[in-house]
Amino acid sequence: MKVKCLSFLLLAGCIFVTTSKAQQSEPALARVIYDFTHINDTLQPDKPHKEEMVLYIGQRTSLYGTYASERVNQQVKAQMEDPAFDGNLTITGSGRTTQESYYSNVAEQQFKLLSRVAGEQYVVDEDYPAIDWQIAEDTREIGGYMAQKATGHFKGRDYTAWFTTDVPFHAGPWKLQGLPGLVLEATDSRSEVAFGYAGFETLEDGAAMVAIAENAIPTDKKALDKLTEAYRKNPQAAMNARARTESGGTNVVGYSGTPRATVSVGTGGGAGGAAALDASRIKSINVKRDDSQTSSVTNNPLELTEK
Repeated sequence: MKVKCLSFLLLAGCIFVTTSKAQQSEPALARVIYDFTHINDTLQPDKPHKEEMVLYIGQRTSLYGTYASERVNQQVKAQMEDPAFDGNLTITGSGRTTQESYYSNVAEQQFKLLSRVAGEQYVVDEDYPAIDWQIAEDTREIGGYMAQKATGHFKGRDYTAWFTTDVPFHAGPWKLQGLPGLVLEATDSRSEVAFGYAGFETLEDGAAMVAIAENAIPTDKKALDKLTEAYRKNPQAAMNARARTESGGTNVVGYSGTPRATVSVGTGGGAGGAAALDASRIKSINVKRDDSQTSSVTNNPLELTEK
């Protein structure tokens, strides 16, 4: 099989994501789509990181991350279901893809960072975001929902958020948690970070799961950053290290050899439908990705150092 620009194994990981075993999981009841914008390079503000993100919400938990893999699923499904499909897939995308996702359990005040590096998924326990929100009386309509204004300071930035109580959920994108409703939009005072509302829908039971992958490797942020940097500098060496670990050799950073966590991340959202497609029908995959509109430099991270 001829594959261009993207390995078939990587693509399969997107398509068949819901086949992973999961524990501590629950069905997603709804999802919110956000148009995320971040000026990651202040020297090139005209080349921000733009990405479509998704927040899945269950009864007790939520999961926030990129919507790119599901857009890939939708493209693959549409092409393979076309009677004229000749085995040649074309996948289109733009900008960078966020590798991190965030799992939140409000009731238990749990917050976890999830990141995929060198084909493995890692999980890091973080402090539950504590934001002293000040709720104002200002209201406006967003997407047909009445939203109320709130302001709060978090990780070096002053945010203005608009949340609604028209739906029975208390959640928000990224780490913007703690409001008595669902955050539909949020921006920082510098106009460098924005989470724009792009859609809300309730989901049928089983359409998506909120969970953490059973084989996710527990680690800490320092070890994860070290591994991520090593993979960035030499992807092949990182993949070789992973292969040695799986064959009983040297351990991967952050994995002590003990049984892996029984926590699982399913992104759901229609991936199950793609999983039922016959991958043997695929002859080639051509990926068209345009990174030219996003600066590769990050001198302005989401989380700033508090002075």
